[in-house]
Amino acid sequence: MKKHTTTFFFVLFCLLFSTASWADRTVGFLVPVSGLGDQSFNDMTYAGLIQARASHDFRLIREQSEGFTEKSRKHAMDRLIDRDADIIVANGWEYRDVVAEYSRKYPKRIFIIHDFPLEGLPNVISTIYGQHEGSFLAGALAGWMSKSKKIGFIGGMDMPVIRAFQVGFRAGAEYVTSEIQVSEMFLSTPESGDSGFNNPKLGFKTANRMYNDGIDIIFGAAGLSGNGIIQAARQQQKFVIGVDADQDHMAKGFVLTSVIKRLDMATINILDNIFNGKHVQGVYSFGLKEAGVSLSPMTYTKHLIPEDVQKKIESLQQQIIAGEVKVPNPLEKN
Repeated sequence: MKKHTTTFFFVLFCLLFSTASWADRTVGFLVPVSGLGDQSFNDMTYAGLIQARASHDFRLIREQSEGFTEKSRKHAMDRLIDRDADIIVANGWEYRDVVAEYSRKYPKRIFIIHDFPLEGLPNVISTIYGQHEGSFLAGALAGWMSKSKKIGFIGGMDMPVIRAFQVGFRAGAEYVTSEIQVSEMFLSTPESGDSGFNNPKLGFKTANRMYNDGIDIIFGAAGLSGNGIIQAARQQQKFVIGVDADQDHMAKGFVLTSVIKRLDMATINILDNIFNGKHVQGVYSFGLKEAGVSLSPMTYTKHLIPEDVQKKIESLQQQIIAGEVKVPNPLEKN
């Protein structure tokens, strides 16, 4: 883990937990309305929790928001608090205000929030990811592999983190060819009152419309809705790019690659450090350099990708890590 910023001190954790055995601790998982079973963002974190539990034998409980409202998120948090969760893992940016509020209200509990930097709170640990870097590689691959030179991006919601996927993907495609056309759509907005991350039917419909317009590769950063995008790719027999987890198996031969976001690794590393009494503080960044993002092994499509393109992708990855190629990141503060 690469520490991005330091805002609090390990001595606090020593004071909080010196009087109790970690064997008696409970870890709570706060799941967004999109829920488990997305084979993407939420399932990656849950896989990390399951692996961490095998090592540390803690009690694991979970609660899911019933709607895309602040009230529903607070109700889910209250249920975890009532069930005596000592460490609460909140999955996603939408929990930022809830975590900020409850961390002040319950200073003796630890809160881990994925995908959003919360600074200045002594009992909050945040993770951020280099999704723009992984998406840049995916965009470059799409640029080299597209026959129509028309590719698409579908985001679950028009929000900063998904914009990072979008910007990286477009930049990667345009880096390798000036001929590329990139069409971009979002399934929802924060103001719409619903989530575009749990609507596979809408993902399917939107992807089909893009494919019918001549687009031959779509990158979907849309959680559970991405399953519908993958289904459309299989039906149309065109390429799709998966997200967060290795989704290549979901439509063998049609998922060109997946931009893997290692929420599982981040969850395991942070919990290992906490349970082993190590210094855990601040905001942690997981990019290409830290193996926090990557392209999938392309198990079912590698034979379809020319060897010279594979070598170009490997070289481009090393150039990004070395800082020789700069990837735009809309999440960076000016």
